[in-house]
Amino acid sequence: METVQSLERGLRILDALAEADADPMRRGRGVPLQVLADELGVHKSSALRLVRTLVAAGYASPASSGSGYRLGPALRRDAPASLDSARLKRAARPFLEELVDRTGECAHVAVADGGRALVLDDVETTQPLRVVPVSGRHVPLHCTSAGKALLAFGMAEIPHALPRRTPRTITSPEALADNLAAIRIAGYAYDDEENDAHTRCISAPVFGPGGAPIGCIGIDAPSVRLTRERIPEAAAHVVAVAGRLSAALAKTRTA
Repeated sequence: METVQSLERGLRILDALAEADADPMRRGRGVPLQVLADELGVHKSSALRLVRTLVAAGYASPASSGSGYRLGPALRRDAPASLDSARLKRAARPFLEELVDRTGECAHVAVADGGRALVLDDVETTQPLRVVPVSGRHVPLHCTSAGKALLAFGMAEIPHALPRRTPRTITSPEALADNLAAIRIAGYAYDDEENDAHTRCISAPVFGPGGAPIGCIGIDAPSVRLTRERIPEAAAHVVAVAGRLSAALAKTRTA
């Protein structure tokens, strides 16, 4: 019987990821790209192209450990289909308003959408000088706090290209990897005028009912007001609100 080779290889990758997900000792650790390439009998670059296609469609995702790949949100048992972007957007609204009240800055909630971050919703501050939000916009992964939070916690794949947006943009894959490792330790991502000059942003991950990361919530502010000295205090508010949103989502699973 004639088969489509790329489809067959993609299904074999999913089989390998599903097998790892079913093993309690391997779950969440990710299957290394070289292991997938060996399984298919192809070069690592060919396996990477296949995996990236699966990641873009939501069937695979980078492992939170930063090494290898696991089943994506479209297939994972700990990321139920009912927890979609519309549900996250609805649940996040009061928490966005809380962030604005606590920090005095505009607040956002975002998810991964292919090779970019999609901002689902914003709440504006009443400050005369502010970052004017536009809900529904896409922003880069490598140079925004939302994008880096999604990358660091395994919700998106590091892009091929890391274009320079400002003099502060991280354009080195090695430097970005180091930054993402620091984000995982800190629990939040920080954009230091890396996407827009004179703007700083902070984002923290949001977790779904099964404990899997599903998006992020954070703030956007003029850098003259969100100074580096203010980052720890503002980040603490962002992380705390992200935790409460995650807890609220967990309750909706059992309600």
